[in-house]
Amino acid sequence: MPNIKAIFCDFDWTLFDHKTRTFNMKGIEGLNKAHEKGIKLVINSARTYYALQRLRTFDLIPFDCFVTHNGGACFTKEQTIYADFIDDDIKDDFIAFLNEHGFGYNLLGQYTTYIKAVDKQLVKGFYHVFYEPFPRPIEEYKGERLLSVQVFSTKESDPLLEGYAKTHHLRFRRFADDNTEFTQYEFLKSKGIKTMYDHLGLKKEEAMAFGDDLNDIPMFEMVKYGICLGNGKDEAKQAAYYVTDNIEDDGLYNALVHFGVIDK
Repeated sequence: MPNIKAIFCDFDWTLFDHKTRTFNMKGIEGLNKAHEKGIKLVINSARTYYALQRLRTFDLIPFDCFVTHNGGACFTKEQTIYADFIDDDIKDDFIAFLNEHGFGYNLLGQYTTYIKAVDKQLVKGFYHVFYEPFPRPIEEYKGERLLSVQVFSTKESDPLLEGYAKTHHLRFRRFADDNTEFTQYEFLKSKGIKTMYDHLGLKKEEAMAFGDDLNDIPMFEMVKYGICLGNGKDEAKQAAYYVTDNIEDDGLYNALVHFGVIDK
């Protein structure tokens, strides 16, 4: 039986089922049982803190630490351990560039997301596909530091946007037909895990991680017990230590029981 002291947990399709747009309640029960035994819980998600909070994640699960933005920031309730912010001068210049060219965008800070909606159809399309709490209006943004900027745009705008990124030290990634994302640094979930090992004084053999997608593979590689949900991508399953049941069949809970982390 492994001596698990920390569990790193993905959100989408691991805790949150997009078919029903609800949490898997057995998964939540399992994590709460693990926490009652003294095991540290760490959310490790591509989601923002703003989105996770608005979806009531932290009301349901007592996470001790947070790795958000796909590893872009790592923090506890008391302190920020690291946050890979865009340099302020680059951030300000980029926002000015987007305003000049008439783009709408999301500004993603460590705790809050803001939106400037220009093309309402692009915004509607994005939020129709991605189940995401709607951001705060751009008028509330007061210049705080940003981890990333999401630009509402079609592929026709890629040469302009990618060209700007190449000459201004930003990373360009199109992740949807109507949205691109810009960061200054590469974000990896594994960085958050390594940082938490140092912060919590943990070893790889004492950690378990749950996920389902390609961006969870670096997370699996950083722990001994990488658990992929049965509904996960084939590549993630191949990289995992163990493949459990689908989310709708209580895969997270069942894996915790299987490894003796909690009692059934």
